[in-house]
Amino acid sequence: MKKYNLIIVTLFLFVTASCDNQSRKQNTSAKIDEMNIGFVRLDSLTKLYDYHGVLVKEIEAKAKKMEAELIRSQQNIQTEYEVLQQAAPNLSKIELERAQLDFQRIQQQYQALEQQRTGELQQEELEMNTFVKSQVDQAIDKMKDDLDLDIVLIYESNLLYAKENMDLTVELASYLNELEIPDQEK
Repeated sequence: MKKYNLIIVTLFLFVTASCDNQSRKQNTSAKIDEMNIGFVRLDSLTKLYDYHGVLVKEIEAKAKKMEAELIRSQQNIQTEYEVLQQAAPNLSKIELERAQLDFQRIQQQYQALEQQRTGELQQEELEMNTFVKSQVDQAIDKMKDDLDLDIVLIYESNLLYAKENMDLTVELASYLNELEIPDQEK
């Protein structure tokens, strides 16, 4: 008899736990259905955000100027080298060593200039990315309040699939394009 009671109690507990688990699943799915979720495609957003295009063009123009400056410096180094080669047969050993040291100094100055310009360009890009991120954060704050969003995801990095009606990229770009453009450039 004790075995039957134990079996009945166990079955009762199992059925109760099963029902409780079923109601939890229903509550969880109801909560998920109530959430307002969207995603943003960053690659598309950068194309739709007008000011981002302006900033990129500015950086590209600076990069072209830097590249032209470096090309001129390389040409100067090449000219110095050719002059050194032509004069080498007529120079004494001491004069040749001095000329070679001067040439090495010029090469080192070029390398330092190249590193400096590369660092400046990287700094410009970092400042641009920081600014754009702050603009995106502002736009998302406004959009999430207006649309009562619970979650906004980035499609490319942490989302495998979502329905297209959850894509907020165009709307976020609209919010970004409405933001005030700063008067002073960095």
